[in-house]
Amino acid sequence: MEKKRVNWKKILENVDQYASAVIFIAIMLLLFVQVVTRKLFNHSFTWTEELSVLLFVWMTYLGVSSAVTYRKNLRIDALLDVVPFKVKKILLILSDLVFMAFNIYLIFPFLELIESIGTAKTPLLGIPKAITYWLIPVILVISCIKLVIDIVKLLHEDEKRLGASKPSIDLDACEREYQERVAREKGEVK
Repeated sequence: MEKKRVNWKKILENVDQYASAVIFIAIMLLLFVQVVTRKLFNHSFTWTEELSVLLFVWMTYLGVSSAVTYRKNLRIDALLDVVPFKVKKILLILSDLVFMAFNIYLIFPFLELIESIGTAKTPLLGIPKAITYWLIPVILVISCIKLVIDIVKLLHEDEKRLGASKPSIDLDACEREYQERVAREKGEVK
């Protein structure tokens, strides 16, 4: 029996995506418990709402970091499609640099916010608020690291692959698979 090797690079590259998925499942379970207890027992756990909101904020920032990995961060591609290769490369790198500068700029207000919070705790769960906010600057730093990696990739990409992102759903592959299945079924019928 052949042992499959763990691809640590892929795991580290997508750790934010995996964490987001786990957080999403946790939010759904918390909200499910909230709805069931409210409808069946006429009693709701208010702490589930507080925890869900906290987890939702974390999931959102983890999504920003994940979007950088797959070049799904917000940008307008209309201009990129009509400019020459070298200009496109420069614009993509400039876009990453601006996004990186914005992330770095955001880190400092968040650090000031964390410092100003002091020892305050969340109302219901008593979680120190500083802990709940610390994830955001960490994610912003991780996003900056991923942007540097993307800039290095952009510097080495040829004209065909420049700035290309992986599709969330490969519709062409889905269509090919469907056509193959239809062809197989027609072959079996005959």
